[in-house]
Amino acid sequence: MTKTANPFQMIEKMNAKLSGRSLIVASGRYLDTLRESDEPIRWQESTTLLALPADGELSSGMLSDVRVLVLEVDPGSEGSLRRLATVRALFPSVSIIVALLNANVSLVRTLIRQGVTDVAELPFAPDNLAAQILDALSSQHEIAENGNLASVTAIVQAHGGSGATTVLTHLAQAIANRTPGSHSVCLMDFDLQGGDAASYLGVSPKVAMDALIDAGSRLDADLFRSAVTETRYGFSLVAAPEVIRPIDKLDTDHLLASLRLARSMFEYVLVDLPPVWSDWSLSLLRESDRVILISDLSIAALRQTKRKLALFDEIDIPRSRVDIVLNRMERKLFRSVSESDVADTLGRPITKTLSEEKAQIGASQDEGRLVTESGSRSRFVSDIDALAKDLLRGGA
Repeated sequence: MTKTANPFQMIEKMNAKLSGRSLIVASGRYLDTLRESDEPIRWQESTTLLALPADGELSSGMLSDVRVLVLEVDPGSEGSLRRLATVRALFPSVSIIVALLNANVSLVRTLIRQGVTDVAELPFAPDNLAAQILDALSSQHEIAENGNLASVTAIVQAHGGSGATTVLTHLAQAIANRTPGSHSVCLMDFDLQGGDAASYLGVSPKVAMDALIDAGSRLDADLFRSAVTETRYGFSLVAAPEVIRPIDKLDTDHLLASLRLARSMFEYVLVDLPPVWSDWSLSLLRESDRVILISDLSIAALRQTKRKLALFDEIDIPRSRVDIVLNRMERKLFRSVSESDVADTLGRPITKTLSEEKAQIGASQDEGRLVTESGSRSRFVSDIDALAKDLLRGGA
């Protein structure tokens, strides 16, 4: 009998670069069942086989661009269970089909409750597995079409003291006011050495970003939720650590996993980035749907704004995703520097301007509250609300 053409690309080397929409990871003997099947199977061309034991190391690079993962799991192996937990934490957007030998109903129910998409029996039944993968891919398509992962807006300061955290905290409240709900907005303070959003909001989180960083492979949805602090302003906060953390050796995949967990739980995610660039902060920037660059009219700020815009171009951040916001604009008829002057200097249009209210904002921050609690009218708050409105419409 002539066998049908092998529908899989069999990869034996651990360092092989894997890509595609679906990946099957299992012991070689189980993969042979699929590879040698006499029945033609309608697989996606991008489906890939990877031969690994049930507790074999699966690096994050192997899961690049994977949307559905079929993963062999041995419930009696701590290493195998740890591998599953790590994948779930680092890649929450990947649909996981767990492959089990002698699966029982109780175990299957437990896995489904923990977020596994489906369970396949070992040895594989090719037709059944094909249907399960196609169902998972279909669900992934619906998630992408419906936009169920939250959009991410990153706030970048042109230079220290430009008011980025002030803008960020008030913007989070403005978006929350326009999208009421207990899980609508999350502010993540990734400024690990200078982040001060918690004090601006008058909260004292019991768990902060350092707990997520230190969790390693134990990072999961429950741990992430423990680091979320609800504020009285209608949005949630994941605060920066109280102690200064070194930022040069942080694991990029791990921080991206924290961001993806937030995206899976909230409707909008706002990110405060550190002023010093590193591999992981640039990766967070590239993960963002929009980038708001906060500047003011000082010569130092405008010089740094121009440098950061050049950096964004260099790392291929589309200009359409970058919004320049000028903070602390004086509302008077005659100014030494106008908005059009700044646009000409930068060679880029200015998206929004925010009014100068130094005394009112300073007094509020000293008391650990937002300007909206002062009870008086504020042009700054009105400007922030206009910015939030534009962001929610899909462009600032």
